Formats: sequence, structure tokens, C-alpha cells
Amino acid sequence: MEKEVIAWNPPVDWVREAIENAGTTIGSVHFNKRKGGELRKMCYRLHVKNPSVAAAPKGMQQICKVCGKSSKDCNQGPYIMRSGTKKSKKSIDAANDQITVLDANKVVRDKDGNKIGRGAWRTVPLEKVVRISNKGTTYIINRS
Repeated sequence: MEKEVIAWNPPVDWVREAIENAGTTIGSVHFNKRKGGELRKMCYRLHVKNPSVAAAPKGMQQICKVCGKSSKDCNQGPYIMRSGTKKSKKSIDAANDQITVLDANKVVRDKDGNKIGRGAWRTVPLEKVVRISNKGTTYIINRS
């Protein structure tokens, strides 16, 4: 028997905790995309380290304009943001009110079109989540 929880205008931190409640099991989330508002239904996994079919998500890093070193190696400044370098996934997620998960629905194919696995990195906008389901509990989120 599945338990159902209805939440009215929950804070972003509550939504993040409900998604993270899945732990290492597969969970399901429904959310409206930020661009266009289309409803996406997705199964996800957390705590995935190095999947064989999905490249690690890339982030941003502060680089010194003067010497070209990262901000942790240089204290001269001024700094610019450069993509493709490492920045923690958690800090990017916290700044944008999102959570990065491994989408278990995405079928990955090789160059010949043969299936080689499932998985792709996706970000879930926490303020747009309408339904979360994991470990036998369904959270229905109503926003007014």
C-alpha cells in the first residue's frame, strides 16, 4: 500500500529532502521544465559516481584574468568564470535551486544505433516539481 503526502507551497529545501529521501534506490519525479513549462516525468538515481554510459557533469571555475590560474592558486584577481573546469556540483545546484540526478529513462546508443545502456545527467528545478515518488511514498505538491 502506497502512502500519499500532499504538500501546499513547500520550501525548496523540503522538496530537495523529499527527492534525496530515495537514497540509492530509483525514484520518480514530475516537474515542469524552466524553458517552455513542458511537464517531464523522469525516473532518477542519486549517489551515482562514474556511470559507464554518461559523462560526468561539467561545471564552472573562477580563473584569474592576470595569470590564468584558478582562484584557489592565485590571490591577485580579478577573476572570470570559465566553463569546462571543475566546480562542485553541490555549489552549482544550491545557487540555482536545482538538483543534479542520473536520469534512468534515457536510452544510450552506440554509433551503430545499438543500445549500450541507460543514463544521462539531468537537473531538476526544485521550484517546478509537482510530484515525487520514492520508497513507497508519493508526495504531491500543490502551488497556488
